[in-house]
Amino acid sequence: MTSKGQAGLEFVSIVVADSTRIHTQLLAEAMNKDQGLQVVATALTSADLVAAVLRVPIDVVVLSHNLDNQPGHGTQVLREMRTLRPQIKGVILLDSSEPEIVLDCFRAGARGIFSKQERLETLCKCIRAVHEGQIWARSIELDHALEALANSPRVHATNHKGIELLSAREREVIQNVAGGMTNREIAKALHLSPHTIKNYLFRIFDKLGVSSRTELLYLTMNNSQIGDSGNGDGHGLVDTIRAAESGEPAAQLRLADYYNANNGSQDLVAAYMWYLLASKTAAPLFARIEEGKSNIRHSMSPQQIEEAEARVAEWLKNSKKQSAFETAPHSHKKMHVGAD
Repeated sequence: MTSKGQAGLEFVSIVVADSTRIHTQLLAEAMNKDQGLQVVATALTSADLVAAVLRVPIDVVVLSHNLDNQPGHGTQVLREMRTLRPQIKGVILLDSSEPEIVLDCFRAGARGIFSKQERLETLCKCIRAVHEGQIWARSIELDHALEALANSPRVHATNHKGIELLSAREREVIQNVAGGMTNREIAKALHLSPHTIKNYLFRIFDKLGVSSRTELLYLTMNNSQIGDSGNGDGHGLVDTIRAAESGEPAAQLRLADYYNANNGSQDLVAAYMWYLLASKTAAPLFARIEEGKSNIRHSMSPQQIEEAEARVAEWLKNSKKQSAFETAPHSHKKMHVGAD
């Protein structure tokens, strides 16, 4: 995807997130001097970066390896962004080109690795190359990656059966991740250090063949919902975003409700945008409904129309009763627990 500016000129749309505000601004200014590039958003934290990616069409994301002042956190964020937006190409900014760091960047899906010691003009070339489908890295970094891959074969359990490989403690960690807890909160709950929790997650990712917390949740939880506004139909945030972008009105409405909810992810602009899209996407459906009703009505007697309307009223009445039953306290329901 290449965007067009007001003058009709094509440009590569970019979001930038470096470790400090001043570095981020310097990078953005340097890129905007290139007529073929345009920085459409900047971010200082991983949360801001993900929010920008969800709001604005992005071709390339340029982010620090040490995002949120956490060494290596940029690779985790890139994994999660690529889950949300597989078409986005990532360039990771490195302070160090140690072999394991380089390999971790490639494993996260980075298409470009750029040393902060290089000239900013070279970064612009890197972004254009990555956008065109090329891999950008210095020879020494490629050598590091190839050597590390040759010396560290990896075996993954690439489906849900890999859960059987998990220890009891690893299952506890997953349960807390599913509850939305951070590494620090999980560490406190399990009386461990945050570093130990991070190591547990790495081992869990390896055993299950996933590369991010998002993928972990969707592998291990079939009933994940969108925050507090999920409707229990099994749609998670990633699935809902994909369905909404493919033009499904119901998914667009769920996403609008999610951004409109005061649950820590409130974004009124994004909510209103998805409400607008849902109304426009659903308009042809409503038109077809009205046309179908009109065509059939001409062939029906008043008694048939009255019978159809009575059936609708009865269906709605029963639907409301069923909904009330499903939301009643558990103590008022019969429960069956299987022997296994």
